[in-house]
Amino acid sequence: MTCELENKHAAAEPTQEPRAAAAPKPATARQAVFLRCGLTAVALGAVVATGAVLEFPLWFIVAGTLVVLVTGALTYRSEAAFAHSLTIRGRRTRTLVAVALLASSTATFAAVAHLHLTVSGEHTERTRAAVAEKAGELTAGVLTYKAPTVEDDVAQAKSHLTGEFLESYTKLTTETIIPQAKQGQVETHWEASGTSVVSADSDSAVVLVFLRGTTASAAKPDPTYLFSSVRVRLEASGDQWLISRLEPL
Repeated sequence: MTCELENKHAAAEPTQEPRAAAAPKPATARQAVFLRCGLTAVALGAVVATGAVLEFPLWFIVAGTLVVLVTGALTYRSEAAFAHSLTIRGRRTRTLVAVALLASSTATFAAVAHLHLTVSGEHTERTRAAVAEKAGELTAGVLTYKAPTVEDDVAQAKSHLTGEFLESYTKLTTETIIPQAKQGQVETHWEASGTSVVSADSDSAVVLVFLRGTTASAAKPDPTYLFSSVRVRLEASGDQWLISRLEPL
């Protein structure tokens, strides 16, 4: 009897099947798009801010922006795969993807920035060296003349001048230097003994030029030794440098 009651009780109770684990809610396409746009916007903001602080040229900031966009496109190859990864791994995956995007974008931009600074630094050094040599050469040429060729010497010097300094030099040589050189058989020769670049970029430069020279004339045929230093400002004109100011120190 007891066994029959137990059997009936067991038969009366419904068999309980194990509950299936609740499926995680899939991330919607809109969430994926919002996340992508947000991360890309943060990365782009970092690129623009870095470029502005370091005073990079506009083309370089644009290039950095393109790098971020390309990096983002490579990171998220497809919306479907991204949404699927969010469904499976949840918040942790979203965090890892965010970190991966920002890290890859930052690393790429940093590498490009380093290359830009290296190339820019090398270009600046070459510019400074070239302008220092040119400043010494031009300054010595402007101050050097001989009585028999003084007009040609002045004309040659004027081809390396510009602006108001060209006008003042023309007036000085026409009214004073050329007549005195012819009358007194004056010969003056200068050469640069050293230079020091104060500032230089692709458009202009300021250079200190240290000079030594000699002068002689019919009245004093023995050379007199001269020493001088001048501050020279140069302006770029095409592929050459022109003196726009010369100030004795």
